[in-house]
Amino acid sequence: MWTRLRKLQSVKEDGQGLIEYALILVLVAVVVIAILLVLGPTVGNVFSNIVRNLERTGISIELPGGGDTVVITQANYNSGDQKLKLRATSNGGADPGTTLTASPGGVMQRESTYYKLEFNLSGCPCSVTVTSSGGGSASVTVGP
Repeated sequence: MWTRLRKLQSVKEDGQGLIEYALILVLVAVVVIAILLVLGPTVGNVFSNIVRNLERTGISIELPGGGDTVVITQANYNSGDQKLKLRATSNGGADPGTTLTASPGGVMQRESTYYKLEFNLSGCPCSVTVTSSGGGSASVTVGP
């Protein structure tokens, strides 16, 4: 009789441990859902603002086959003197072994932390693409 009672008691304890783990898992899931409900809109707004600002500048980044990352940091057109000023980086700076070329425009001049180019351009809006000798490229649409 005592043997049967001990077997029932051990089965009951195994089931109890499983139920406790399930309750902990449910509690963690509820906490995660509550945090996402509270912080979700804030995090969503941050990413929406980033996307909206990138779309407003017209900058697009392409990484073909392991190329470097080219970012156009400035693209200003002065309609008075019809000059386009460009600044760009490759992998966040200006590597002496990398050449950036703007189309239209030509080869960009390397400074200590960026590349620059200023050239005459009759009429904008226009699209400019900066291509790197490292394989990356970026495009921007420039308005008047």
